[in-house]
Amino acid sequence: MDQKFIDEVRNRLMQERNKLRTQLETITEEKVFDKDKVQAKWKDLGTKEEDSAVEVSDYQDQISLERNLEISLEKIDKAIERLNKGVYGQCENCKKEIERVRLEAYPEATLCLACKSRV
Repeated sequence: MDQKFIDEVRNRLMQERNKLRTQLETITEEKVFDKDKVQAKWKDLGTKEEDSAVEVSDYQDQISLERNLEISLEKIDKAIERLNKGVYGQCENCKKEIERVRLEAYPEATLCLACKSRV
């Protein structure tokens, strides 16, 4: 892979990472994100029964969104780590180069198409 492509991928991953962190900061109590720990903010809408039902529903949605964002952030962080180590684009299974077209579509990819199809 050429350096221009690597730089483009790094830039794209960093932008996506910043976007995800910003989204997480708006829905969580803490600034350190852990996909195994619920940190979603609880919205206190009132004391009426219908308010409580809305609170619970909103909280469940927030937990789901938080988890999805944290998983995406973790994948991006791993891709950035692979870039820093100089192994980005190498299949974690067979060690062959991941197809550029796959990395363009999904920069967090850790497996080539052949290995991914076997999973």
